Amino acid sequence: MQQLYPKVSVIFLVFWLIGISVYAYSPSHIGQAPDIPDQVWKIEIKGNEAFSDLVIKDQIATESPSFWDKVKFWNKGGHAINETELRKDVIRIRNYYNRRGYNKVRVSYRVEDGKKDWKKKVIFTIDENAPIRVNDVTYVIDASTPIEKEIRENDDYQAVLEKHAYRSGKRYQFIREPEVIGSFVDVLKNLGFAYAEVEITTKIDTSRLEANLTITSKPGPKTYIEKLEVEGAEKLPDDYVIRESALRTGDLYNYDEIQKAQQELFNHHMYRFVTIDIPEQPRDTTLDMRIRVRENSLRSIQTSVGFGIEELLRGQVSWTHRNAFNQGHKFTASGRASFIEQSVSLDYLFPYVFNTKSSVIISPFGQHLLEKSFELLRGGITNSFIYRYSENMTGSISYQYTKNQELSKQTDASLPDTTLQYDLSSLQVSGYYSQGFSREQRGWVVQPYAEVSGFLGGATFSFQKLSVDVRRYTELSKSTTLATRVQAGSLFSVDTDSLPNNIRFFLGGTNSVRGWYRQELGPKQARVRPDSVLQNDGTYRDTTEFVRYIPTGGRTMFGFNVEIRQSLDELINGFGVSAFLDGGQVWNKLSTVGNRPIQFGIGGGLRYRSPIGPLRIDVGYKVNPTKRDLNIYRGQDFGNFWNRIGIHFSIGQAF
Repeated sequence: MQQLYPKVSVIFLVFWLIGISVYAYSPSHIGQAPDIPDQVWKIEIKGNEAFSDLVIKDQIATESPSFWDKVKFWNKGGHAINETELRKDVIRIRNYYNRRGYNKVRVSYRVEDGKKDWKKKVIFTIDENAPIRVNDVTYVIDASTPIEKEIRENDDYQAVLEKHAYRSGKRYQFIREPEVIGSFVDVLKNLGFAYAEVEITTKIDTSRLEANLTITSKPGPKTYIEKLEVEGAEKLPDDYVIRESALRTGDLYNYDEIQKAQQELFNHHMYRFVTIDIPEQPRDTTLDMRIRVRENSLRSIQTSVGFGIEELLRGQVSWTHRNAFNQGHKFTASGRASFIEQSVSLDYLFPYVFNTKSSVIISPFGQHLLEKSFELLRGGITNSFIYRYSENMTGSISYQYTKNQELSKQTDASLPDTTLQYDLSSLQVSGYYSQGFSREQRGWVVQPYAEVSGFLGGATFSFQKLSVDVRRYTELSKSTTLATRVQAGSLFSVDTDSLPNNIRFFLGGTNSVRGWYRQELGPKQARVRPDSVLQNDGTYRDTTEFVRYIPTGGRTMFGFNVEIRQSLDELINGFGVSAFLDGGQVWNKLSTVGNRPIQFGIGGGLRYRSPIGPLRIDVGYKVNPTKRDLNIYRGQDFGNFWNRIGIHFSIGQAF
């Protein structure tokens, strides 16, 4: 690493000299080039109170150069002043305000000179004036008295009355009409009125800036499903598709249930496209519905390759059959390998147990794990029952039995490594809740986990293990996100002190507390090798030579991460930066938590949003390392500057 500094310095110096040379001989530095047309260098919005500058600028076609464009002094084109487009922008801004209740808005623009003649500042001035407000709303339900009463007393209908955008006193925005109509229609369709319609009539008094509205609901007949038709099913019978949809003939029509049925089918591994619609038919109390599906190919092979600072090169290959035994079951054979882990597994999925939300997976597997403090070879089987309660909430109960052979690294290299053979039989319960669904996570994510070993009496070690991972993603602005995570765990009722390493907790690494490399935060033991020194009297004195510290893990851990993620799309599309504070500790026992303080790592990193996920490089600095973190053994310093630094590269966010 120390040899890298001169090379980096030379490269930086070369690029700096090239930049200075280009700047020194660029026409803009020597004098103004005569062929530079007037350019939009800056845009200002004045007088706007209802909407921010960013919102207004999104409505116009005229753009100013980004920061990156401005620093590219060799490029003076691309943002020429266009008076025709500026006049159109005035109309665009006015229309934007008009559709949102400001019918008396006035918009104008002017162009001012900048520091150079060709650098122009465009200023849009907006006089918003008072908007139109909703004065009165009348709700009409065009139905028989019993139906009208049922609708008006419905809780969802009452909720819409209290929340829709056209309530009395609100600003009247014509653009919100489809949204308001949709909210009322959804309520009616969820009550069984498949052909429900809603219309809004508006009377506007422009002199008093008031709007009086009538919202008329026409529910039509209450409908029941009489027939379900299936189109596109080739590998599995129509009855299978209907079963997976959870729709039944005789059920009252419900729009939300139809959407859920469509999502359930789309989640099934056999189908890549699903729609559920109502074909043309007489509008009466019975309803025929049509389910259209497109099937995935029966077999597929997937491969992936990645790189990270911990695993170095990693790869995975899997072969999938989506209709095993013509029962709609999925069979997958997978193999993955890296410099830390090599594994093979077979997964057999039963997608339907007692409803569409429940499934069972049987997974025999074999694994070889090579960590700094131990090497593990294990094989076993996991039987999991999974229940997907909703799109954002899933729980599972698993039984796992494994036979393990662990090679533990001894602290004294003169001794042979200790081989520990043991069996584990455990019941595992886990959950997952995610508040957001977008690619860029938002809101809360909670993942609890509990394990009881010794289940059914087939385990060498008995213990209980509890852990939880809680994350929160807060959008501070359109380009800034605050990401936080807290994780904690502990082992209980351990019947022996010689607990296998694979069961213990470890912290540190690319996706943990940065600044420390994988599993290196927490208790450590010195690994030494014997040596001898020739003395003056010709005899040899036994001594030891320090090799390195080996992490030992612990039974209790706590960690946290706080990270600011800043997107810089205006500079380079897909590029971003981050700054973080991580911390945590691992303790031998829960009762010894007070013996070791929390340790912190600070730093920052670069992000690039690629098609395969965020490319990430982070540099972490240990704020309060221990002597063992710095490779100090018995008062002698075996470390260097880099023991305080952790460089982490990977694909995907840290959490």
